[in-house]
Amino acid sequence: MRHYALIGEKLGHSVSQPIHEAIFREMGIDADYRIIEIPRSEMAVQTRELLCTLDGFNITIPYKTDVMPLLDEIDPYAAAIGAVNTVRTGEKNVGYNTDAPGFTRMLERYGIDPAKSEQSFILGSGGTARTVYACLQQMGATHVTVVSRHPDPEKPHEISYAQFYEVFPQVGGVIVNASAAGMWPRKDVDNICAIHPDRVDEMMRYATGVADVVYNPPETFLTQAAARAGLPWCTGMYMLIEQAVQAEAIWQSRAMPEGLTDKLMKELKLI
Repeated sequence: MRHYALIGEKLGHSVSQPIHEAIFREMGIDADYRIIEIPRSEMAVQTRELLCTLDGFNITIPYKTDVMPLLDEIDPYAAAIGAVNTVRTGEKNVGYNTDAPGFTRMLERYGIDPAKSEQSFILGSGGTARTVYACLQQMGATHVTVVSRHPDPEKPHEISYAQFYEVFPQVGGVIVNASAAGMWPRKDVDNICAIHPDRVDEMMRYATGVADVVYNPPETFLTQAAARAGLPWCTGMYMLIEQAVQAEAIWQSRAMPEGLTDKLMKELKLI
């Protein structure tokens, strides 16, 4: 039996285990999948141990960049993005990014086309934001701006939320939440949405589409506002399943069936 896992800091919200178990059943793979929470102070030590004991693992917030120095090799695409969410172990421990194709296919599925908008704005500046930034550019976005609580003054494409509230009504465009804001069970005003709750409906008047990488809950405060405004929107469940399918293709060294992500969405009652 092969052994796989998801590692991250806080994983009470995760539904990765049933997704991978469903793929194992569908493909006849003899394997198991665990959820492993790792405190920040123990990340390096525990990850090195897992590199020796697991056949592969996924990485989520906040370790998608921290894991990279611990690996023997980084796939060129993941290296260009600057974030890893999938590791294949063996003679060489190699890092990959399957979030990117997952995110791209999610936007395509839900009719959000960044190439049709002059501007795209990413809420958050972590490892997931790096992936989203690369994907939006590959999909034809003309201008991509990162909105951060602590913008780097040396990065001209990063702005503060105060600047976002000023600029976005003037230019509009696609909004992507790449932060953990809104993830279950966050309900306080500071964490329910990356955009301040009092400003969300106002910002939706200028948006052309909204994608939220948060997948639990299935509708976030942000996407509910998008729905009220009649915009194309999606949360991150399709991305989560698609990146899992892509990860399994890497681990099993074989292509997964076409349409597997949509099939799993229905079987797991996630749509």
